[in-house]
Amino acid sequence: MRSTRRKLLPAVVVALFVSGLVPVPAGAATPITEYGPVPSSLPVGGVCEVEFDHSGALWVEQYLSSQVARFDPATGQFVNFSTPMPLSVPGGMDLDPAGDLWMPQVTGNSLLRVDTADGSMTEFPLPWANAFDLRPLGIPLHSGVGLANDLALGADNALWFTLGGLDSIGRYDPATGQWSKYRVPGEILGQLGALFGIIKPGPGRTVVFDVPQLNKVATLDVDTHVFTQYTMPTPASFPVGVRTASDGTIWVAEALGMKIARINPATGQITEYPLLGVGGLLTSILDGLGVGSIGNPLPMPGPIAEASDGNIYFAVSFPALFGLGNQIARFDPVTHEVRMWSTPSSASYPCDINVHQPGAVWFGLLTTNRIGKLDIAAT
Repeated sequence: MRSTRRKLLPAVVVALFVSGLVPVPAGAATPITEYGPVPSSLPVGGVCEVEFDHSGALWVEQYLSSQVARFDPATGQFVNFSTPMPLSVPGGMDLDPAGDLWMPQVTGNSLLRVDTADGSMTEFPLPWANAFDLRPLGIPLHSGVGLANDLALGADNALWFTLGGLDSIGRYDPATGQWSKYRVPGEILGQLGALFGIIKPGPGRTVVFDVPQLNKVATLDVDTHVFTQYTMPTPASFPVGVRTASDGTIWVAEALGMKIARINPATGQITEYPLLGVGGLLTSILDGLGVGSIGNPLPMPGPIAEASDGNIYFAVSFPALFGLGNQIARFDPVTHEVRMWSTPSSASYPCDINVHQPGAVWFGLLTTNRIGKLDIAAT
């Protein structure tokens, strides 16, 4: 049924334009500014996650070109750094207490530490699932099937990461060098989850992560190693975005369900908020055309987070294989009002969002190799 709607709704919009019933707004504005393109060794570097370091520089992951760029918001200048292993596919990033940047190398079966002062990099091979390692021969190639995709700093100051190839969550303590892994109860097809696996700091002393192929979100206590799982009410909703809000609730983006949801860990209650509506859909399309931008009009949410104004922001559309979107959306948790803004670039595929800078939402634009900034005050 969803595939039918995807085909019919754009056709309805086109028919309305042709009949002259819906005027295209003139001079529609967007509070989004784009920067770039990010320097890359490939035409499309795969810009996705962005992360601020302690000096205020923004680090930009390029997983297709296996590079990491540093962006200076004050000057607009980029500096690019290549990972030690070609085609390593750097994944989701986080900072450790010392200010170093960490990320998995998905195909390299390792974690990567980046010194944010000079961009120098150090690899830490995962102790599991190694396939081959040619580094002893002087060749910088190593691989395995751990498929670590995203990483988060836990309340215990250890690095927690997804291990889709092992149906597990991994842990690395930079202070002691100790590795651990914990199998997710009931996990199957983790390799699929590895493509969309997201892990973030959770409520209390937990980390929270998605299990999209099982239609679940889960937390893992960093001290007791106890898992708690939440099944989304909408079947096959494909939860791909998870983030903890300031009040301890967990917000979830359900990509195929075209909903966002709020989980109350204290009670286990899950409240869903549908995003698909004809009025909102038409307004979204028209606003995009007004700024000269088009993309998948269906509100298929991805990465999600609470920004400094207390509202929930998320990227639209996700995942890419269902069509490239071009929007950043805001959800008011009090009024439940949804507002979307189109990026200046068409079919830009906003990939991950960062809300650490007050008054702004930063994000990567995968297909255009740019980064974007939504000015909250301008909304």
